[in-house]
Amino acid sequence: MGDNLRVSSSILDLAEGACGICHRVLEELSNHGIIGESNECFEGVDARLVNSMGETIGDGRDITWAPAILRAEIDADIIPEDTAGDIEGVLTKKADLRRVAGMSGYGRVVTSAGLIISHIWENGGYVEVKRDGIGVRAIFYDKDGDEISNSVTGFCPVCAINISAGRVPSIRRKIAEQLKGSKNTGQIKYERGILNRIRWKNRRIYTDLIEDDKIIGRNWGCCIAYSTVRAEIAAGLGSKKWNRIFKHYCDQCPLKHCWIGKAMGALGNKVLHRMKNVNVREIVRMEDYITVDIMDDNKRVGYGIGTLCSLSASVNALMRSDAIKILKPTPAEGFPYKEG
Repeated sequence: MGDNLRVSSSILDLAEGACGICHRVLEELSNHGIIGESNECFEGVDARLVNSMGETIGDGRDITWAPAILRAEIDADIIPEDTAGDIEGVLTKKADLRRVAGMSGYGRVVTSAGLIISHIWENGGYVEVKRDGIGVRAIFYDKDGDEISNSVTGFCPVCAINISAGRVPSIRRKIAEQLKGSKNTGQIKYERGILNRIRWKNRRIYTDLIEDDKIIGRNWGCCIAYSTVRAEIAAGLGSKKWNRIFKHYCDQCPLKHCWIGKAMGALGNKVLHRMKNVNVREIVRMEDYITVDIMDDNKRVGYGIGTLCSLSASVNALMRSDAIKILKPTPAEGFPYKEG
């Protein structure tokens, strides 16, 4: 990165998807004293990049924290033009922001996604997610195996699930009715004027929650979403039931013992990328956690769980199941041993 603050294409791996690129760019920015800030709003999250002099160099709005920061990275002209063009295709359109906000809003997409997934399954259908270009596509099927709506490619699976549902009026109305009258944590933060301050440090994401110029919560995590929710818990926000479920997930996550400094979304996108290439499918359902079943033809060869995103569930599946059946490794390239 030079004086123009543009990252080199050589450090970006498109197989890590939009989420992986967002976090890799944030790492570079953090190393140069630039941080991410965000605030919840009705249509999602407003984000900006702030340099060491306190100047905003880029801003953006999207469905939740990470894609909003990615928009700000594009607005700041930090990402190479060809890659930025691909990314813009998977960020949320204004009409979709309004539709999703009508169901939940204020940057919250997990509860609504859970209700959407449950609704599809209760009616005999199922939900599939798969890589599509630099993003992730969510497809809803009915009991006859036909698509319920045109599938949507988004920043991440949970984003795509919400956007897909928002485009089906009957599903959108049902989810809005189920959540009617509830006040989510994003709305509470909006009303209190709480700021999220986000940076990459020591191979992970750190988030501070700031209210009236005071830090009221601070924590870290494997990605922007996990770090921010953990900071919310540190600030005393969120329901006791959800916070307990979230802690239990982090307690049993095996990845923390072999962490390689890659955002969870980057790893999850890598898994989905390989699965697509070998015709292995991922079906999403909702239990206490977002749960993915890894299917080879009609046989389940693995499963995994996640809390904020099914990308984390994809990584969890790889670690708790037989990775050879999921990724189907090819022969080693360039290995010098020859038969005979």
